[in-house]
Amino acid sequence: MQFSTIGALVGWAFQIETVSMVKVQKFGEALAPAFEGLSPHDLKAQSAMIMAKINRLPFEQRAVLWALHVQRDTEMVYLTTHTPCKYGFKTDLDIIRKWATGKGPGCRDLGDRHNVHHTTAHRYEKAVIRQLERMMHQAYAALEVPMAEVLDRMSYAAAA
Repeated sequence: MQFSTIGALVGWAFQIETVSMVKVQKFGEALAPAFEGLSPHDLKAQSAMIMAKINRLPFEQRAVLWALHVQRDTEMVYLTTHTPCKYGFKTDLDIIRKWATGKGPGCRDLGDRHNVHHTTAHRYEKAVIRQLERMMHQAYAALEVPMAEVLDRMSYAAAA
């Protein structure tokens, strides 16, 4: 198995981990060459080993990865405990949800909600996103070194 980046590897592991194993035979189907003929059970075992490494990360880094790759609300709510909550829990939760899923209120909506200018809301949103991305980059950097054998290139090793 080869993956181009640690983000692709972690995304694949979450995808395999969170889906049911169902095999539908298709006419003329061939396995992807990247998986070197591994069975679905082998792939599930490989993803379980990657998930075990993810589950050894500090909780906030784990929560960021779960929020980003699975978009689970439980982790998004937990991440609000690591944000300033200057404008309240719901605003930070909306910003985290928008960062993880791409869906959420814009800066103008947040500004109108709290009677502040949209540029102030934008600066606050950027500050929260900076915290989330710092935790995400720390998690990827911690995972990249142990996973070096399945990565084509490493981008976080020097930054860690």
